[in-house]
Amino acid sequence: MSKETAKIALDYSHNNKLTLEATSYSDFIQFLFTSGFKLGKIQAGFDSLEKLEQYNLIILSSPRNNTISETEIKIIEQYVKNGGSLLIISSTGGDYKNRTNLNELTQHFKFEFISDEINDSMNYVNLQKRPLFNKFKAHIITEHVNKIVLSSACSIKVYDYIEEENDISIDNILHSDLNAWHSVYNGKDWVEEDIPKKPLIVAVKYFKGRVVGFGSLSLFSSLSREYGFYAYDNDVLIGNILKWLIEKDTSERKIVTFSIDRDLYKWADKIVADDNWESMSDLFNVGIDNFRKNYKEIMNNLQLKREEKKEAYKKEQVQKQKIKKIHIEKEEEKEKKRLDLIPERSKDDLIDIMKDLEDITGEKYEYMTDIGIDTKKKEKKKNPKKK
Repeated sequence: MSKETAKIALDYSHNNKLTLEATSYSDFIQFLFTSGFKLGKIQAGFDSLEKLEQYNLIILSSPRNNTISETEIKIIEQYVKNGGSLLIISSTGGDYKNRTNLNELTQHFKFEFISDEINDSMNYVNLQKRPLFNKFKAHIITEHVNKIVLSSACSIKVYDYIEEENDISIDNILHSDLNAWHSVYNGKDWVEEDIPKKPLIVAVKYFKGRVVGFGSLSLFSSLSREYGFYAYDNDVLIGNILKWLIEKDTSERKIVTFSIDRDLYKWADKIVADDNWESMSDLFNVGIDNFRKNYKEIMNNLQLKREEKKEAYKKEQVQKQKIKKIHIEKEEEKEKKRLDLIPERSKDDLIDIMKDLEDITGEKYEYMTDIGIDTKKKEKKKNPKKK
C-alpha cells in the first residue's frame, strides 16, 4: 500500500446505509474527499484478502437485513491481523433490530454490540436518546474533544476475560454516564433498565492491525446540526478515529482535524475545483510549506503591520483628543456668550419693578434682604413690647 495517500474502502455489499452517494451523510463524505483520502467501494463482498489489503482502512457500517458470511469474517479478521484497520459501526437495536450478524465478526476482537438504545435522563439534546458526553478516556481518539452527542446508539459489551497475550488490547474510550438507561431486547420483549458506565466506544489493537467500534450511525449524519457530523465535537472525534486507525501506515502525511474560517473554506474549495488540485489537503500543504519557508519574513512583515497599526491608533487617539478639546472650548465659549446675554439688575431696578407691581395690583410690597431680616429680628428682641 502507498504511504503517500491513505486509501479507504466503504462496504457496499451488505445493504449498508453509509455510502459515498448517500445525501444523508454528505458532510462526512465531503470531509473524506477534502482530507485527501483515496476512496474505494467494496461491492462484491469481502471475498479476497488481496483486495482488502489495497486499503489502509475499511469502513463497515451497519448492515441492514443482510449478514456477513463465515468466509468473509475469516478474511476480514486476517486483514486486520496482518496490519489493516477496521471501523465497525452499528446502530440502535444492534444486530437484532438491524437483522444482521456484526457480532460474529466483532467477537474475534473481544467485544459485541448490545441490542439496545442508550438514553440519558439528565444530559441530552431535546430527546433522551441523544445523550451528551464531556468525559472521555485520555487517548489519541479523544484529543481536543470536549463534548459529543451520540444519537440512537447501542451500547457495547467488552469481554470480561481476554487471553493473556500481547496480540490484543482494548481501550474503553467512552462510557455511559451515571444517569443512563436503555431499552434492551431480552430475547422476548423490550425492557428498560439503568446502565451506568456502559462501554460505548472501543479501540482495539489486534496483532498488527487496529479496530474501532461504536453503535451510532447518526454520528455521520448531515440531517441535523443537533446530533450529526457537525454537532459539538463529533467531527473532531471522527477525524481522530481515522487518524488513529490510519496514521500507523501513513508516515508521509498526518491526519489533523482543525477548524477553518467559512470564507476561507469556500475560497479554497473553489480554487481546488477551478485549478484542478487533487484535494484541499494538497492546497493546504503547499500553503503551509510556503509559510514554513518564508516564516521569518512573513512574521517580520506581520510585526511591521502591527507596529503601523499601533502608531496609526495612537495618532487617531491624539487627533480625537484634539477634536474633543476644540469641541469643549467651543461649548464653553457658547455658554459664556449665553451668560453675557442675561442683563444685570441693580437694587434700584428691583424697586422700580416692585412699584410697577404695586400700581397694577394695588398691594404694598416690601423689599427685603437677608440683612434687613436679621435687623428686624434684632429690633424685636430689644423692644419685645413694641408693636
